Amino acid sequence: MPTDLLAAHPMPVSLSRSRRPVPLLSAALLLAGSGAVHLAVVPEHLEEYLPFGVFFAVVGAVQVVAGVVTFVRPTRRWQVGAASAQVLLVALWWVSRTTGLPVGPEPWSPEPVGVADVVCVLLEIVSAAVLLGLVLGGPRPRRRRRVWTPLGALAVAFVVGAATFVGVGTGLSGMPVAVSANPPGAGPGGTPVTALVASPGPQPVKAFTLTARPATIGGHVAFTYDGTVPGPLLRVTQGDRLRVTLVNHLPVATTLHWHGVRVPGAEDGVAGITQDAVAPGASFTYEFVAADAGTFWYHSHQDTGNQIPAGLFGALVVDPPAGPPAPDVDRVVMLHDAIDGSSAVAVDGTTGDLHVDARPGQTVRLRIVDAIAPGMDGTAETPVLLGAPYRVVALDGHDLNAPSLLGPQRVQLGMGQRADLVFTMPAAGAVRLVDSRTAGSPSALQRFFGPPARAGETVTIGDGAPPPAVDAAALPVFDPLSYGAPAPDPTTRPADLTAPVVLAEGPGFHDGSVQLVHSINGAASPDVPPLVVHTGQLVGLHLVNDTGEFHPMHLHGHVMTVLSVDGRAPQGSPLHLDTVLLAPHQTVDVAFPADNPGIWMLHCHVLLHAAMGMSMTIDYAGVTTPFTMGSRSGNIPE
Repeated sequence: MPTDLLAAHPMPVSLSRSRRPVPLLSAALLLAGSGAVHLAVVPEHLEEYLPFGVFFAVVGAVQVVAGVVTFVRPTRRWQVGAASAQVLLVALWWVSRTTGLPVGPEPWSPEPVGVADVVCVLLEIVSAAVLLGLVLGGPRPRRRRRVWTPLGALAVAFVVGAATFVGVGTGLSGMPVAVSANPPGAGPGGTPVTALVASPGPQPVKAFTLTARPATIGGHVAFTYDGTVPGPLLRVTQGDRLRVTLVNHLPVATTLHWHGVRVPGAEDGVAGITQDAVAPGASFTYEFVAADAGTFWYHSHQDTGNQIPAGLFGALVVDPPAGPPAPDVDRVVMLHDAIDGSSAVAVDGTTGDLHVDARPGQTVRLRIVDAIAPGMDGTAETPVLLGAPYRVVALDGHDLNAPSLLGPQRVQLGMGQRADLVFTMPAAGAVRLVDSRTAGSPSALQRFFGPPARAGETVTIGDGAPPPAVDAAALPVFDPLSYGAPAPDPTTRPADLTAPVVLAEGPGFHDGSVQLVHSINGAASPDVPPLVVHTGQLVGLHLVNDTGEFHPMHLHGHVMTVLSVDGRAPQGSPLHLDTVLLAPHQTVDVAFPADNPGIWMLHCHVLLHAAMGMSMTIDYAGVTTPFTMGSRSGNIPE
């Protein structure tokens, strides 16, 4: 091709920049831009596979130099060679993304397509086209006024510069190859998290097997436990030893996390921190003693942003060994995303109205679990019970002291939170649970497109006429700070260690894409420094929400006591939670005893926010982990 082009267009070897300055500048910037993107991904590729890292370093450096030479000494031969090289690089990229290369960490395995490589390939394609255009077109006399030349140069520089900025930014922020959650200074003499298991004991063993597998539900393929969404209800008695085997028949790796349960460090089910994700065809057994009675749930903690909405969740109820008489009807009500991918919300797999049998005069306990993955504003669900006075007897599985009867009030729940309501069925008519939403401050984009449409969901308890419909949005919101009666609580003493946890957001680069990055203390996961604690400390967290969104902050392996909300201390029952909902621009102070050694996640349970960086760990001094998060291990906890 070079010989034919040169023969067809016999021109001097050196071309004048003054005749075609904008195309020459365009070619030079496009070449240099693609080189800059290649150089940005060199560290990642050096860590992943040394020859690839060297290749990208050489290619990037050559492309940058080629851009300079193209502008300084524009010759036909050089332009043809540079264009040919760019075309070869595009062809190599295409092969690596379709059939895979015969060398590398995974030979003949197609690589995923990312923002950085798409930007780089586009720069290479356009640069090759411009270079060939210069060769075929030859020099042209200036026919336009001089003012168009600087304007054209500025336009080219802006467009190519913006594309290069995006390519370099996403390249530098790609998914880490391998990141360890080891606390600083833990050293080789530390305790591995895998050693933090339940000690042998005489507890009754309750054994379960949960098989994660695809299933078609209502014409839609879901990821399920044992073929149902939600997964099977696991019900045990406080003090029982649970032995749960996860069998993975999915096409992807997965785990089981016990949300709200104080399990030993090795049993937390977080991919890349407490275990490797369970590969397709493999199994993993979790074992722990149910220390606390209450309403809990389980779900995948591998790629949660996709696997929970796909159906990988279920409820765990731990009954007390003795106490007040059990209610006549005790029912878990899981609010979750509809499997069909619409904006509708389902209740225990049913969209629309779910019916629960109950007779007049019976006592009913509804255990409400919010498993709905909200949108960017962190939407809080606000279910309200109509048709009978009720008590909120527990939040996040922990009993409230001296709960009193309430009229219809909206109980605000962030994703992951639970509320237990107890009421007596009326002499006539049904009782109905109606869910509504409390949205955060919408962004300009959200205001432009409007809120997503959503089908209503209700739970009707008993038979007969339902209670009259009401405007749920006009009802008061349940205030847990003033509910129930005070009781002694040892976590209200001064903390041994208090740490700020400041939640913020802003546009930026994360995991190889342009995102509304969600940060903790100015950094996004996995770059948020861990909070290192020591066993026996009382740890305080000063949670500050600097965003217009809701953030249900979930701490693994521990129970937090709410000390104040916007400076207001609880006047009623102590509040013991594993997930604390922060409303827009709200500040919440909590404390927890450091009584469960391990490496524990503290993250927003709005799955989008966690995936965009709002996650960190609380590390016990001396605890280490052999597991890593990132592309090498395939462990992606969020």
